[in-house]
Amino acid sequence: MTFWSLSPVWIIDFAGSLGMIIVSTMCLATTRKIIRKAPENALANYLLWFTGALFAFSVSRSAGHILKHILFFSGHFDLWKQLSPISGSINTITFVIIGSVTLYFGRMETIMNRMARDREKISSFSRELLELNKDIESIVSERTRVEMALRFAHDVRNPSMIIGGLVRRMKKNIPEGNPELKKIDQIQEQVKKLESLITKLDLSEKKGKWKFSALELSALVEEAMAAVADEAERRGVILFLDRAPSPLTFQGNRHLVKIALMHVLRNAIEACGSGDTIQIVTEAGEKTVLVRIEDNGPGIPPEMVQHIFEPFFTTGKGTTGIGLPYVKQIVEDHNGSIELASSRDKGTSVVIVFPPLLGELSRKG
Repeated sequence: MTFWSLSPVWIIDFAGSLGMIIVSTMCLATTRKIIRKAPENALANYLLWFTGALFAFSVSRSAGHILKHILFFSGHFDLWKQLSPISGSINTITFVIIGSVTLYFGRMETIMNRMARDREKISSFSRELLELNKDIESIVSERTRVEMALRFAHDVRNPSMIIGGLVRRMKKNIPEGNPELKKIDQIQEQVKKLESLITKLDLSEKKGKWKFSALELSALVEEAMAAVADEAERRGVILFLDRAPSPLTFQGNRHLVKIALMHVLRNAIEACGSGDTIQIVTEAGEKTVLVRIEDNGPGIPPEMVQHIFEPFFTTGKGTTGIGLPYVKQIVEDHNGSIELASSRDKGTSVVIVFPPLLGELSRKG
Protein backbone atom coordinates (compact mmCIF):
# COMPACT_ATOMS: atom_id res chain seq x y z
CA MET A 1 0.00 0.00 0.00
CA THR A 2 2.84 2.41 0.87
CA PHE A 3 4.56 1.61 -2.44
CA TRP A 4 1.54 2.55 -4.53
CA SER A 5 0.82 5.75 -2.54
CA LEU A 6 4.37 7.11 -3.12
CA SER A 7 4.73 5.98 -6.73
CA PRO A 8 3.45 9.27 -8.24
CA VAL A 9 6.02 11.20 -6.19
CA TRP A 10 8.81 8.91 -7.29
CA ILE A 11 7.73 9.08 -10.93
CA ILE A 12 7.61 12.91 -10.84
CA ASP A 13 11.00 13.03 -9.06
CA PHE A 14 12.52 10.67 -11.62
CA ALA A 15 11.04 12.53 -14.61
CA GLY A 16 11.92 15.96 -13.15
CA SER A 17 15.52 14.93 -12.53
CA LEU A 18 15.84 13.62 -16.06
CA GLY A 19 14.23 16.78 -17.44
CA MET A 20 16.62 18.96 -15.40
CA ILE A 21 19.59 17.19 -16.98
CA ILE A 22 18.14 17.68 -20.46
CA VAL A 23 17.35 21.40 -19.95
CA SER A 24 20.76 22.18 -18.40
CA THR A 25 22.46 20.35 -21.28
CA MET A 26 20.52 22.45 -23.80
CA CYS A 27 21.44 25.67 -21.93
CA LEU A 28 25.12 24.70 -21.90
CA ALA A 29 25.00 23.91 -25.64
CA THR A 30 23.36 27.28 -26.37
CA THR A 31 25.95 29.24 -24.42
CA ARG A 32 28.74 27.35 -26.21
CA LYS A 33 27.29 28.55 -29.53
CA ILE A 34 27.21 32.11 -28.19
CA ILE A 35 30.81 31.96 -26.96
CA ARG A 36 31.99 30.76 -30.37
CA LYS A 37 30.52 33.88 -31.98
CA ALA A 38 31.78 36.30 -29.29
CA PRO A 39 34.73 34.71 -27.45
CA GLU A 40 35.83 38.04 -25.93
CA ASN A 41 32.42 39.06 -24.64
CA ALA A 42 32.41 39.17 -20.81
CA LEU A 43 28.68 38.39 -20.51
CA ALA A 44 29.00 35.40 -22.86
CA ASN A 45 31.90 34.04 -20.76
CA TYR A 46 29.85 34.52 -17.59
CA LEU A 47 26.89 32.62 -19.10
CA LEU A 48 29.19 29.78 -20.16
CA TRP A 49 30.65 29.39 -16.65
CA PHE A 50 27.23 29.81 -15.02
CA THR A 51 25.44 27.27 -17.21
CA GLY A 52 28.42 24.92 -16.87
CA ALA A 53 28.11 25.09 -13.07
CA LEU A 54 24.34 24.57 -13.31
CA PHE A 55 24.92 21.59 -15.60
CA ALA A 56 27.32 20.06 -13.07
CA PHE A 57 24.78 20.66 -10.29
CA SER A 58 21.90 19.20 -12.28
CA VAL A 59 23.89 16.09 -13.17
CA SER A 60 25.05 15.61 -9.60
CA ARG A 61 21.69 16.31 -8.00
CA SER A 62 19.46 14.61 -10.58
CA ALA A 63 21.75 11.63 -11.11
CA GLY A 64 21.81 11.20 -7.35
CA HIS A 65 18.02 11.08 -7.17
CA ILE A 66 17.77 8.67 -10.10
CA LEU A 67 20.47 6.43 -8.64
CA LYS A 68 18.71 6.51 -5.28
CA HIS A 69 15.46 5.17 -6.80
CA ILE A 70 17.29 2.51 -8.82
CA LEU A 71 19.17 1.25 -5.75
CA PHE A 72 15.98 1.32 -3.67
CA PHE A 73 14.00 -0.80 -6.12
CA SER A 74 16.92 -3.18 -6.69
CA GLY A 75 17.25 -3.82 -2.96
CA HIS A 76 20.64 -2.03 -2.52
CA PHE A 77 19.43 0.92 -0.44
CA ASP A 78 22.34 0.46 2.00
CA LEU A 79 24.72 1.26 -0.84
CA TRP A 80 22.94 4.58 -1.37
CA LYS A 81 23.55 5.49 2.26
CA GLN A 82 27.27 5.20 1.55
CA LEU A 83 27.07 7.21 -1.69
CA SER A 84 24.76 9.92 -0.34
CA PRO A 85 27.49 12.00 1.42
CA ILE A 86 29.58 12.00 -1.77
CA SER A 87 26.62 13.23 -3.81
CA GLY A 88 25.86 15.90 -1.21
CA SER A 89 29.47 17.16 -1.20
CA ILE A 90 29.44 17.44 -4.99
CA ASN A 91 26.23 19.47 -4.77
CA THR A 92 27.83 21.78 -2.21
CA ILE A 93 30.89 22.28 -4.42
CA THR A 94 28.66 23.21 -7.37
CA PHE A 95 26.87 25.80 -5.18
CA VAL A 96 30.26 27.32 -4.27
CA ILE A 97 31.25 27.42 -7.95
CA ILE A 98 27.97 29.13 -8.92
CA GLY A 99 28.42 31.75 -6.19
CA SER A 100 32.09 32.33 -7.06
CA VAL A 101 31.36 32.72 -10.76
CA THR A 102 28.57 35.21 -10.05
CA LEU A 103 30.69 37.32 -7.69
CA TYR A 104 33.73 37.22 -10.00
CA PHE A 105 31.87 38.24 -13.13
CA GLY A 106 29.88 40.83 -11.20
CA ARG A 107 33.20 42.53 -10.43
CA MET A 108 34.40 41.93 -13.97
CA GLU A 109 31.29 43.66 -15.33
CA THR A 110 32.16 46.76 -13.30
CA ILE A 111 35.71 46.70 -14.67
CA MET A 112 34.51 46.17 -18.23
CA ASN A 113 32.08 49.09 -17.95
CA ARG A 114 34.91 51.29 -16.68
CA MET A 115 37.11 50.15 -19.56
CA ALA A 116 34.33 50.94 -22.02
CA ARG A 117 34.00 54.47 -20.60
CA ASP A 118 37.77 54.96 -20.75
CA ARG A 119 37.80 53.66 -24.33
CA GLU A 120 35.13 56.19 -25.24
CA LYS A 121 37.16 58.99 -23.63
CA ILE A 122 40.29 57.92 -25.50
CA SER A 123 38.32 57.80 -28.74
CA SER A 124 36.97 61.28 -28.08
CA PHE A 125 40.44 62.64 -27.30
CA SER A 126 41.80 60.99 -30.46
CA ARG A 127 39.16 62.69 -32.57
CA GLU A 128 39.95 66.05 -30.99
CA LEU A 129 43.69 65.54 -31.48
CA LEU A 130 43.10 64.65 -35.11
CA GLU A 131 41.07 67.82 -35.64
CA LEU A 132 43.72 69.84 -33.79
CA ASN A 133 46.44 68.31 -35.94
CA LYS A 134 44.55 69.33 -39.07
CA ASP A 135 44.22 72.89 -37.73
CA ILE A 136 47.93 73.05 -36.90
CA GLU A 137 48.88 71.72 -40.34
CA SER A 138 46.67 74.36 -41.93
CA ILE A 139 48.26 77.09 -39.80
CA VAL A 140 51.80 75.95 -40.54
CA SER A 141 51.09 75.64 -44.26
CA GLU A 142 49.50 79.06 -44.44
CA ARG A 143 52.25 80.73 -42.45
CA THR A 144 54.87 79.12 -44.65
CA ARG A 145 53.18 80.52 -47.74
CA VAL A 146 52.90 83.95 -46.15
CA GLU A 147 56.56 83.96 -45.09
CA MET A 148 57.68 82.89 -48.56
CA ALA A 149 55.53 85.60 -50.15
CA LEU A 150 56.88 88.24 -47.76
CA ARG A 151 60.46 87.17 -48.37
CA PHE A 152 59.95 87.21 -52.13
CA ALA A 153 58.26 90.62 -51.99
CA HIS A 154 61.09 92.01 -49.87
CA ASP A 155 63.77 90.65 -52.21
CA VAL A 156 62.05 92.05 -55.31
CA ARG A 157 60.84 95.40 -53.92
CA ASN A 158 64.25 97.10 -53.68
CA PRO A 159 65.45 96.22 -57.21
CA SER A 160 62.10 97.25 -58.70
CA MET A 161 62.20 100.61 -56.88
CA ILE A 162 65.77 101.22 -58.07
CA ILE A 163 64.92 100.27 -61.65
CA GLY A 164 61.76 102.43 -61.57
CA GLY A 165 63.68 105.42 -60.21
CA LEU A 166 66.47 105.10 -62.78
CA VAL A 167 63.98 104.72 -65.63
CA ARG A 168 62.07 107.86 -64.57
CA ARG A 169 65.31 109.81 -64.27
CA MET A 170 66.49 108.60 -67.66
CA LYS A 171 63.15 109.54 -69.19
CA LYS A 172 63.51 113.12 -67.96
CA ASN A 173 66.88 113.44 -69.74
CA ILE A 174 65.67 112.06 -73.08
CA PRO A 175 64.20 114.68 -75.43
CA GLU A 176 60.83 114.24 -77.10
CA GLY A 177 60.94 112.37 -80.40
CA ASN A 178 63.95 110.29 -79.45
CA PRO A 179 63.45 106.68 -80.66
CA GLU A 180 64.86 105.41 -77.35
CA LEU A 181 61.94 107.00 -75.49
CA LYS A 182 59.56 104.24 -76.65
CA LYS A 183 61.83 101.59 -75.18
CA ILE A 184 62.03 103.52 -71.90
CA ASP A 185 58.21 103.65 -71.75
CA GLN A 186 58.04 99.89 -72.23
CA ILE A 187 60.51 99.35 -69.41
CA GLN A 188 58.54 101.73 -67.17
CA GLU A 189 55.31 99.85 -67.94
CA GLN A 190 56.89 96.53 -66.95
CA VAL A 191 58.23 98.11 -63.75
CA LYS A 192 54.69 99.25 -62.87
CA LYS A 193 53.42 95.68 -63.40
CA LEU A 194 56.18 94.40 -61.13
CA GLU A 195 55.27 96.94 -58.43
CA SER A 196 51.61 95.90 -58.71
CA LEU A 197 52.63 92.25 -58.24
CA ILE A 198 54.67 93.17 -55.14
CA THR A 199 51.65 94.97 -53.69
CA LYS A 200 49.59 91.80 -54.07
CA LEU A 201 52.34 89.77 -52.39
CA ASP A 202 52.59 92.18 -49.47
CA LEU A 203 50.59 90.16 -46.96
CA SER A 204 52.02 91.61 -43.79
CA GLU A 205 48.57 92.48 -42.47
CA LYS A 206 46.81 89.39 -43.75
CA LYS A 207 45.32 87.15 -41.05
CA GLY A 208 45.23 83.39 -41.14
CA LYS A 209 42.10 81.81 -42.59
CA TRP A 210 41.30 79.67 -39.59
CA LYS A 211 37.87 78.29 -38.90
CA PHE A 212 36.81 80.87 -36.34
CA SER A 213 33.36 80.89 -34.81
CA ALA A 214 31.50 82.29 -31.84
CA LEU A 215 32.63 80.50 -28.66
CA GLU A 216 31.48 80.57 -25.03
CA LEU A 217 34.49 80.77 -22.71
CA SER A 218 32.92 79.15 -19.63
CA ALA A 219 31.75 76.14 -21.64
CA LEU A 220 35.23 75.67 -23.11
CA VAL A 221 36.75 75.86 -19.62
CA GLU A 222 34.36 73.14 -18.41
CA GLU A 223 35.36 70.90 -21.33
CA ALA A 224 39.05 71.43 -20.58
CA MET A 225 38.47 70.66 -16.89
CA ALA A 226 36.63 67.44 -17.77
CA ALA A 227 39.56 66.39 -19.97
CA VAL A 228 42.10 66.73 -17.12
CA ALA A 229 39.82 65.64 -14.25
CA ASP A 230 41.28 62.11 -14.08
CA GLU A 231 44.84 63.46 -13.90
CA ALA A 232 43.88 65.81 -11.07
CA GLU A 233 42.15 62.99 -9.19
CA ARG A 234 45.19 60.72 -9.46
CA ARG A 235 47.44 63.45 -7.99
CA GLY A 236 44.93 64.38 -5.30
CA VAL A 237 44.46 67.92 -6.67
CA ILE A 238 41.03 69.55 -6.28
CA LEU A 239 39.58 71.65 -9.14
CA PHE A 240 37.06 74.45 -8.49
CA LEU A 241 35.16 76.44 -11.12
CA ASP A 242 33.68 79.87 -10.39
CA ARG A 243 31.64 80.37 -13.54
CA ALA A 244 30.50 83.77 -14.73
CA PRO A 245 26.71 84.16 -14.44
CA SER A 246 26.35 85.47 -18.01
CA PRO A 247 27.72 84.02 -21.28
CA LEU A 248 31.25 85.11 -22.20
CA THR A 249 31.26 85.08 -26.00
CA PHE A 250 34.31 85.62 -28.16
CA GLN A 251 35.57 84.73 -31.63
CA GLY A 252 38.08 81.91 -32.00
CA ASN A 253 39.02 78.38 -32.95
CA ARG A 254 37.43 75.92 -30.53
CA HIS A 255 40.09 73.20 -30.66
CA LEU A 256 43.06 75.57 -30.34
CA VAL A 257 41.60 77.48 -27.39
CA LYS A 258 40.61 74.27 -25.62
CA ILE A 259 44.08 72.76 -26.04
CA ALA A 260 45.62 75.98 -24.70
CA LEU A 261 43.41 75.81 -21.58
CA MET A 262 44.29 72.13 -21.10
CA HIS A 263 48.03 72.95 -21.29
CA VAL A 264 47.72 75.56 -18.55
CA LEU A 265 45.58 73.28 -16.35
CA ARG A 266 48.00 70.35 -16.77
CA ASN A 267 50.95 72.56 -15.84
CA ALA A 268 49.09 73.66 -12.72
CA ILE A 269 48.20 70.05 -11.81
CA GLU A 270 51.82 68.90 -12.27
CA ALA A 271 53.06 71.76 -10.10
CA CYS A 272 50.64 70.94 -7.26
CA GLY A 273 50.72 68.11 -4.76
CA SER A 274 48.10 66.05 -2.98
CA GLY A 275 45.58 68.26 -1.18
CA ASP A 276 46.35 71.40 -3.21
CA THR A 277 43.58 73.24 -5.02
CA ILE A 278 43.22 74.92 -8.40
CA GLN A 279 40.53 77.57 -8.77
CA ILE A 280 39.32 78.53 -12.24
CA VAL A 281 37.38 81.77 -12.58
CA THR A 282 35.65 83.03 -15.73
CA GLU A 283 34.48 86.63 -15.81
CA ALA A 284 33.95 89.68 -18.01
CA GLY A 285 36.46 92.50 -17.87
CA GLU A 286 36.47 95.93 -19.47
CA LYS A 287 35.64 95.04 -23.08
CA THR A 288 37.22 91.62 -22.60
CA VAL A 289 36.40 88.11 -21.45
CA LEU A 290 38.94 86.31 -19.33
CA VAL A 291 39.73 83.13 -17.42
CA ARG A 292 41.89 83.12 -14.31
CA ILE A 293 43.59 79.88 -13.20
CA GLU A 294 45.05 80.04 -9.68
CA ASP A 295 46.72 77.29 -7.66
CA ASN A 296 48.12 77.19 -4.14
CA GLY A 297 51.10 75.06 -5.11
CA PRO A 298 54.77 75.76 -4.41
CA GLY A 299 54.92 78.57 -6.96
CA ILE A 300 57.77 79.76 -9.19
CA PRO A 301 60.67 82.01 -8.10
CA PRO A 302 60.27 85.62 -9.38
CA GLU A 303 63.51 85.42 -11.38
CA MET A 304 62.07 82.52 -13.38
CA VAL A 305 58.63 84.01 -14.12
CA GLN A 306 59.94 86.19 -16.96
CA HIS A 307 61.35 83.11 -18.71
CA ILE A 308 58.32 80.87 -18.27
CA PHE A 309 57.13 81.29 -21.87
CA GLU A 310 60.50 80.40 -23.34
CA PRO A 311 60.71 76.99 -25.11
CA PHE A 312 61.87 74.06 -22.95
CA PHE A 313 61.93 76.16 -19.79
CA THR A 314 61.82 74.09 -16.60
CA THR A 315 60.94 75.08 -13.05
CA GLY A 316 62.83 72.16 -11.59
CA LYS A 317 59.61 70.74 -10.11
CA GLY A 318 58.75 68.32 -12.88
CA THR A 319 56.95 70.85 -15.11
CA THR A 320 58.76 71.49 -18.38
CA GLY A 321 56.54 74.27 -19.69
CA ILE A 322 57.04 72.94 -23.23
CA GLY A 323 53.44 73.79 -24.13
CA LEU A 324 53.42 77.34 -22.73
CA PRO A 325 55.10 79.05 -25.71
CA TYR A 326 52.50 77.36 -27.91
CA VAL A 327 49.74 78.53 -25.54
CA LYS A 328 51.02 82.10 -25.76
CA GLN A 329 51.09 81.88 -29.57
CA ILE A 330 47.49 80.62 -29.67
CA VAL A 331 46.27 83.39 -27.37
CA GLU A 332 48.10 86.12 -29.29
CA ASP A 333 46.79 84.77 -32.61
CA HIS A 334 43.30 85.28 -31.15
CA ASN A 335 44.22 88.93 -30.40
CA GLY A 336 44.34 88.07 -26.71
CA SER A 337 46.96 88.20 -23.98
CA ILE A 338 48.26 85.91 -21.26
CA GLU A 339 49.86 86.98 -17.98
CA LEU A 340 51.49 84.87 -15.28
CA ALA A 341 52.24 85.83 -11.72
CA SER A 342 53.88 83.54 -9.18
CA SER A 343 56.00 83.45 -6.07
CA ARG A 344 57.40 80.83 -3.76
CA ASP A 345 54.88 79.28 -1.33
CA LYS A 346 52.04 81.49 -2.65
CA GLY A 347 51.08 79.63 -5.78
CA THR A 348 50.70 80.70 -9.38
CA SER A 349 48.07 82.73 -11.22
CA VAL A 350 47.57 82.67 -14.99
CA VAL A 351 45.16 85.11 -16.62
CA ILE A 352 44.10 84.61 -20.24
CA VAL A 353 42.19 87.48 -21.87
CA PHE A 354 40.26 87.42 -25.15
CA PRO A 355 38.47 90.28 -26.93
CA PRO A 356 34.70 89.72 -27.07
CA LEU A 357 32.62 89.49 -30.22
CA LEU A 358 32.34 92.69 -32.23
CA GLY A 359 29.48 94.75 -30.84
CA GLU A 360 29.45 93.03 -27.45
CA LEU A 361 29.03 95.38 -24.51
CA SER A 362 31.37 95.13 -21.57
CA ARG A 363 29.77 93.19 -18.75
CA LYS A 364 30.51 92.64 -15.15
CA GLY A 365 30.59 88.89 -14.41
